[in-house]
Amino acid sequence: MFLLPKGNPLFENLAVTKLKLPEVLSKLGSGGFTGYASFVFQASTVILVFEAGKLVSALHEEKSGTVRKGFEALSSLAELMVVSGSGAMNVYKLSKDLTLCIHALLEGETLYKAQELKLIDINALLKKVKEDQMNGCLRIYTDDHSAMIFYKDGNPLGFFHDGSSDIETSSSESQKIAGLPGAKIDLFSTRSVEEIMGIDLLEVTNIQKIWDTSVALHQSEIDRSNKERQERDKKQELLKLAELEEQVKAIVGEYVGKVGRGIVDKELSDNGGNACLIDEAGSVKFMNGVDRAAKLLISGTNIKAMMEKLTTAITTAKSEF
Repeated sequence: MFLLPKGNPLFENLAVTKLKLPEVLSKLGSGGFTGYASFVFQASTVILVFEAGKLVSALHEEKSGTVRKGFEALSSLAELMVVSGSGAMNVYKLSKDLTLCIHALLEGETLYKAQELKLIDINALLKKVKEDQMNGCLRIYTDDHSAMIFYKDGNPLGFFHDGSSDIETSSSESQKIAGLPGAKIDLFSTRSVEEIMGIDLLEVTNIQKIWDTSVALHQSEIDRSNKERQERDKKQELLKLAELEEQVKAIVGEYVGKVGRGIVDKELSDNGGNACLIDEAGSVKFMNGVDRAAKLLISGTNIKAMMEKLTTAITTAKSEF
């Protein structure tokens, strides 16, 4: 994942579930913010770069390696904020020069990605950067730390590491991270600032519409899921009622013979169908009807035993609904 060094923190670890994208962007834009905001989710990260309140870059990267920029990145961010049950937002203030370097970086081209530092001839790589007079960025990082070295025309422009708010001249932090176990590097070529400046994504993108669409789609998905669940529950209830009806018929038939099924069918019909078996008042009426019919056919002792079985079966079934 694309991990930028932490600048001067304005906010850290804000719960994304409590935020609304239009409000976040409005506050950063109207406040003339310069720096970047990162939104960290379980499987992806979104980075927004601001320069004097203008949203100049938006990048969404998934763990799978898929990258989206601009409008697509903002649409992905809105969707993630709406549907994710977790996520954190961090906002770091940077100098204008450093912000423009980050902007150029996000709009640039990846030359090397996640190369283990111990396997790289770093001196040969830096020599190539100088010989090619490259404008770019070398990122040195681990899972928890990151530092960047910016190059202009092949020469080091400065360093950016955790805690920086401006481009610095000291390389000590970069060297420290490079010495950590598992350190990796990325190398990016960057476009010139003149090529990429001028577009404010807040002006050319309807953030409120993007947000409203994501909210509506999520609600539609919730409604669809609820409807499917209700339909599944209804089918399951019908199956259980059919099983209970068959159980009741078997009990009555055990005591009164073949006519028992007919007795049950009549009482169910008189009381609105087999749903009456799990209804408090309906089951009482059903039981009374079966009791009256059985008295014409069998002895009182058998009626008592039959009614006790019916009561147990129906009571047990009610507890499962």
